[in-house]
Amino acid sequence: MIQENTYSIAIPAYGRPNELIELFESIYEMDKQPNEIIICEDFSKDRSKIRVIVENQKERFRQMNVLITYIENDVNLGYDANIRKLLKKATSKWVVLIGNDDLFLKNSIKDLNEFCNKNRQVAVVSRTFLRFDTNIKRPIGTSSLFKEDKIIKIGDDAKLIFRMCGFVGGLVINKEWAMQYDTDEYDGTLFYQIYLAANAFCTNGIGYISKPIVGARTGNPPMFGNSEKDGTLHIPGLYSAKGRASMWAGVLKIGKNVGEKYNVNLYDSLRNELMVRQSFHVFEMNVGVNKKTLIELKYELEKLNLFNHWIPKTLYSFNMVLGKKAYYLYSSIRKALQ
Repeated sequence: MIQENTYSIAIPAYGRPNELIELFESIYEMDKQPNEIIICEDFSKDRSKIRVIVENQKERFRQMNVLITYIENDVNLGYDANIRKLLKKATSKWVVLIGNDDLFLKNSIKDLNEFCNKNRQVAVVSRTFLRFDTNIKRPIGTSSLFKEDKIIKIGDDAKLIFRMCGFVGGLVINKEWAMQYDTDEYDGTLFYQIYLAANAFCTNGIGYISKPIVGARTGNPPMFGNSEKDGTLHIPGLYSAKGRASMWAGVLKIGKNVGEKYNVNLYDSLRNELMVRQSFHVFEMNVGVNKKTLIELKYELEKLNLFNHWIPKTLYSFNMVLGKKAYYLYSSIRKALQ
């Protein structure tokens, strides 16, 4: 039995050595320290730099009774398999996932510990987070779903599965609960956390911490596309139309499969979430691309039945007509919603 009130910060590391240094600093400055920091380096060209960075951190964290566990993968596993490996190797009850370019806030483990002490059986914990570009002290916004802490499960709207757990930074997994659901079936979807969240929604529930505990860096391009399972669809540094469609198809597959397992309809709510709310983010990210790319994106969404709503149709038209000027439209909408 893993000891209660223990926390492993789990970092799926691939490149970005400078950002990793910033991440370590944010952990060091927290009010309450984790029990472990575990890093799985996924065979990037920056491996030697990352190894040195981790080695340089070990002594000062040892003095704070924080274990640093560093693992180098023999081959590139890809995002999903690397997340699964981190969960298996972590030594604490609560595994706090964090992207290697995101940051913790000072109150992170302190607030998480308070929530988990009150909700010991919850399966997954989501959180409010700040969005920042280069300096977390100057955030560009806050992503918040609820004003109070809460737990959602069957009976609530399943679209919340994606809203709460689509972004992995600061997502917390109950390790003992998660091990019974371990599978490689969704490797390559880039959404293993959605698979866990869907099962959590149907069993022990997804918790939510209403105070921000992490910061999400918005300026960096994605690093997907270097593993055998996702390399043919994803281009490192870009969200291609086929790559994005593959991710959405993975979410829909998860919703269908997990829903059937528990005899509950997750699929329709998740499909509507992707088609409506998430289409805003997709077309915002494609402002200024050439019309051929936009047409390809439309085609891929149509194949998934994710384009038959006025919102994606309208946003597609804005991007086609306005080009780069559509940026001001999305910026105005974001400001109005804050």
